[in-house]
Amino acid sequence: MSVATPTIRRMQATAELTPAQRRTLEGLIGTDERPMFPVDVVLRLRDRIEEAARAFELPDALWLGKSNLTDLARCPGLFDAVGAGERGPFAFSARSAAGRLAHKAIELEVAGREERDPLELVEQSAERLGEDGAFSAYWGGLDGLQRDENLMDAAKTLELFRSTMPPLRRMRRELAPSTEWHVRVELLGGAVVLSGQLDLVLGSGRPDGTRATRLAIDLKTGRAWPEHAEDMRFYALLLGLRFGIPPYRVATLYLDSGEWQAEDVDERVLERAANRVIEAIRGAAASAAGRRAALTPGPYCTWCPRSLTCPSSATRQPA
Repeated sequence: MSVATPTIRRMQATAELTPAQRRTLEGLIGTDERPMFPVDVVLRLRDRIEEAARAFELPDALWLGKSNLTDLARCPGLFDAVGAGERGPFAFSARSAAGRLAHKAIELEVAGREERDPLELVEQSAERLGEDGAFSAYWGGLDGLQRDENLMDAAKTLELFRSTMPPLRRMRRELAPSTEWHVRVELLGGAVVLSGQLDLVLGSGRPDGTRATRLAIDLKTGRAWPEHAEDMRFYALLLGLRFGIPPYRVATLYLDSGEWQAEDVDERVLERAANRVIEAIRGAAASAAGRRAALTPGPYCTWCPRSLTCPSSATRQPA
């Protein structure tokens, strides 16, 4: 039977929510009792990944994040090229810069003590991001009008976040929000490192025994991609390995529409994520040994470093 937690009841009684915010609170954050996990579920997953990794000859230190796993799922050639360092440095576009500004503004919004004007927050975000070399190079090449367009786009995204999510600043005690949360897990003494940065995590840092207490959310401004669900399963595994208990739910929140793609975490979800990590370890070992994997061309060939030379590239014109 679904039971509203005391925390949720307090929030419903004390907060004035819009219909959209209440929908997010009840449908995404959830009002049901949180699930329990077997005490050894994470230990078994760690042991399984490490046992599989021992069977391969690995590079000095193998770093895996959601991007690597997505590259492998798309095409082993893309995974190999990126792992070999063939992808150039990241360069911001107008869309990615506005997204980065919005993420930083949301971070400032959640951490702040009082409500501030959205444009003021994104302007402060631009100042803070001046320490990021890639962003600074992009920002310095814009004229005043172009900067204003970026700032307005970011401010709009912040307003969409405010209209969709319950007021996290006022509900800090109940929801315990954290933003831009970097998580790292070392396996086999650091031979394999799993890492990721979560946009938003809700929930107490003090799990109730084996009861899950966290919700992990990735914030997106574009359209939904199939890989987003796999990304969040990886984050569920990452949080479980790091803290001993996985989150009760993971979700991608699409700010443009206020819709989300959510999945309740169970052992099946964690096993699936562990399988992807093991496949990535196998792929890295094969690449290090010089073995060629089957290539699977697709629209992602456009941003592959080997798109002009790969015999299977979808971007090459027929002779």
